[in-house]
Amino acid sequence: MPASRSVPAALFVAALTAGCLVPAVPALADSADIRFSQPYVPSIAPGATGRVVIAVRGGTEPAVSGTFRITAPERTTFPEARFHWSGTRTAAPCTRSADARRLTCEAGTRSGFRFAAREQTQLSVAVRVDADAPQGTTLTGGEWATDVDAPALFAVATPVSGPKGDKGDDGKPGKPGHHGKPGKPGPKGDKGDRGDRGDRGEPGPKGDKGEKGDSGKPGRDGKPGRDGEQGPAGPRGPKGPKGDTGKPGTPGKPGDCKCGGKGKDHHEHPKAKIVAPGKGLGVRSGPGTQYAQKGKIKTGTVVALQCKVNGQKVDGNSIWYKLADGTGWIAARYALNLNKVPFC
Repeated sequence: MPASRSVPAALFVAALTAGCLVPAVPALADSADIRFSQPYVPSIAPGATGRVVIAVRGGTEPAVSGTFRITAPERTTFPEARFHWSGTRTAAPCTRSADARRLTCEAGTRSGFRFAAREQTQLSVAVRVDADAPQGTTLTGGEWATDVDAPALFAVATPVSGPKGDKGDDGKPGKPGHHGKPGKPGPKGDKGDRGDRGDRGEPGPKGDKGEKGDSGKPGRDGKPGRDGEQGPAGPRGPKGPKGDTGKPGTPGKPGDCKCGGKGKDHHEHPKAKIVAPGKGLGVRSGPGTQYAQKGKIKTGTVVALQCKVNGQKVDGNSIWYKLADGTGWIAARYALNLNKVPFC
């Protein structure tokens, strides 16, 4: 990159949360150099087009670039032959390769692409993800290169579309309904028959015949005796049958559980891809090159990580990753993290 100062490229790729853009911490600038970083990894669905943003922080002195060579990540292409400078489309056109995987942008006879000292510039380019790209994957391999040896790496992610959870279990049966209220009393029984009338009393005895008076008329017959007293009332009729009991209440309906599916908690270690030039990246016993080398990991290998710390700077990057198996430490300068790595 033709510039008043050398411009090393550095990139920290942020962790991806499916379906959204996740901000990342940009790389810090050295006192005299400009630095490249990817502030967040865009989530672009297969078959869709999105925009990748690269942040450039100026050093202590202005810098000028005459050429950019931009390579698309794996399974992606460039739909147009231009890029944007701080949100504005540049006037200088770019040349797109036959497979649309590389853009070459020349400033030509202009004064070049100028980076002011201690100011941040945003560069962006449109990227289209292949329709058959896998979902829930970070597509790596993107490079924003100048004339220096180390390009600025960038990536694109596709959203996660997981399977639906299992159907929830049926709810417990509902409680039985309350019994119906007792029915109203039945109608009163019929009135009992009236008791038989008492026997009539016998007539009183006939009065004695008076002595025959002298030439008197014969005495009158005695009056008949009074009727006998009324007989006692007959027994009361039997009580009518009791009314039917009301119908029992309807049983309660079974509960309707609308529980969600049984999700599965799934935890994985964060991962990183080794991008060191040459045959691999050394594993150290501590976070710095002054520690003993315990082995080497081949370039292109994806490794599981436990956490990160600030250690010795390597090309301006002080982050070191601790391997998940506990065998040692690797420099983040040559390891592209594929998801978020916590501090130790």
